[in-house]
Amino acid sequence: MDEAALAALRADPIDWRYKGFPAADPPPTPTSVGERGWSVLAGDLTLPVLALREDALAANIATMRAWCAAHDASLAPHGKTTMAPELFRRQLDAGCWAITVATIAQARVCAAFGVPRILIANEVVDPAGLGWIGPAQRAGTEVWLLVDSPAGVGRLAAARTDGDPPVRVLVEIGMPDGRAGARDAAAAEATAEAARAADGVVLSGVAGWEGHIHGDDPAAVEARVDAYLGDVRGALERFAAAGLLDEADEVVASAGGSAWFDRVAAVLRPEIGRPVRLVLRSGCTVTHDEGLYRRLSPFERGRIGDGALVPALEAWAAVLSQPEPGLAILGMGKRDVPFDIDLPLPRWRARDGAVEAIGDCAITALNDQHAFLRGPAADGLVVGDLVGCGVSHPCTAFDKWRLLPLVDAERRVTGAVHTFF
Repeated sequence: MDEAALAALRADPIDWRYKGFPAADPPPTPTSVGERGWSVLAGDLTLPVLALREDALAANIATMRAWCAAHDASLAPHGKTTMAPELFRRQLDAGCWAITVATIAQARVCAAFGVPRILIANEVVDPAGLGWIGPAQRAGTEVWLLVDSPAGVGRLAAARTDGDPPVRVLVEIGMPDGRAGARDAAAAEATAEAARAADGVVLSGVAGWEGHIHGDDPAAVEARVDAYLGDVRGALERFAAAGLLDEADEVVASAGGSAWFDRVAAVLRPEIGRPVRLVLRSGCTVTHDEGLYRRLSPFERGRIGDGALVPALEAWAAVLSQPEPGLAILGMGKRDVPFDIDLPLPRWRARDGAVEAIGDCAITALNDQHAFLRGPAADGLVVGDLVGCGVSHPCTAFDKWRLLPLVDAERRVTGAVHTFF
């Protein structure tokens, strides 16, 4: 990655632009903030704050590195989860094959910080977006992307200019009622043939996304996931048999969100007579969570025993008011924490720097800046207490913060991480 760009982040003053950090003169930087001795539990940060546990991040990155090595898989974590170049650096240093993104805007962030290989797990069809790819590749960023129609391939090929490096593409295999992706074998093969014939486009494999499959019966969901992954595998095998992959210097089969990557590793193993790189795009494993992925992760479902993931995100807020029995109003809301899948999950109470489990309570509603905590434990709180919560769905947590404090196991600030949404 680009050391100068990362150094600029590390030297960025932590001032009024960044919520969650106190005023200080002179302001610290992410490099020096650990010297201030600030602690979440001591009330040194302005609340609310969303903190990243340093120990959990390191453990999760190491766990996924070991799991992928043991299962002959490469990891290209979806950067849209964090959009944090400092975390991209850690993941790439741990051996990740690429950083995945969903949009050209996200790809530009990666390129600006020197990510060497970017997988755009999406179709790109707009002129400005297509026009960015050639200059980015000429500057040294390797760009892969998805196609699902001859029309999309045609727009990609037409946008190229003389001297642009070839663009590697993966045919996206879709499903009925899914998002983008070729819906049947005929559409997939027409797309592959168009990519094979297009100047400056190299058909390099297939991609899919099994995360759209859900339901109340885990066994039924797993069966549907396996069937879909079998379709993705079959498409690649057909492309290879037809000679459509002959120009590819590397063949890739990619799928795998943060819930079913174990099934991807088990099922998506095409046999085509040459090596195929299996690329997982699991983005939320870097932080895990206390809600969605606590329920769905293969580690949590007991399907795989070789490792564990640890929730790394903690939201802390102060008790602002106790206006009636069984209710405490906390100073955090929809602008601070994710709420699209689960509301924050109360875990700890801190008073005078001492932390303990909070007891029986739940957050039942959020306003823009307030949380409604109800239950017997609410009556044991006092105004000014701190309440720490786990969160659900990291993808909608990071986007609410331009800078997150890194904290150690005692919630002392050790650094900071920027986001670019």
